[in-house]
Amino acid sequence: MKPIYLIAALAVLATAGGAYTVMHMMYDGHHDMTVQATAGSLSIGNATARFLLEGRPGAVFLSIDNKGSADKLVAASSRLSQRVELHTHTMDNGVMRMRPVEAIEVPANTITELKSGGYHIMMFDVKTMPEKGSPVPLTLTFENAGEVQIEATAGDIGDKHSH
Repeated sequence: MKPIYLIAALAVLATAGGAYTVMHMMYDGHHDMTVQATAGSLSIGNATARFLLEGRPGAVFLSIDNKGSADKLVAASSRLSQRVELHTHTMDNGVMRMRPVEAIEVPANTITELKSGGYHIMMFDVKTMPEKGSPVPLTLTFENAGEVQIEATAGDIGDKHSH
């Protein structure tokens, strides 16, 4: 059974140069995604940031819908953080541990989830703790698609699903 995509426009924001950014929902029967940015054949959405305690690292989760050739997320940065790293979780003698990775594969024609317990983005030395609902600006760098700017939405401080 082929996925069925329904696209409902939520907002169209015109820029001074006449270009448009469209935020929409995509549904394939298994996955809802609010698209926040596009880069080539990649659509990035559902970006949320979670911070456990002030002064501690935060985590960013998001979805990458790739409708084209394979790509890789190779870096992330934010003006709110001194250091941003790509991470994954691994099991080490029954203990789950986080570790940095050089890149996150974004296979062709798939949705790659950065989520709790898997791949995610870590923000260290956050300069100002974002309030719930506020934007957390990020620059994602893909090997082929290049740089894309997104804004994750900050969740509650102390959210038990921080990373």
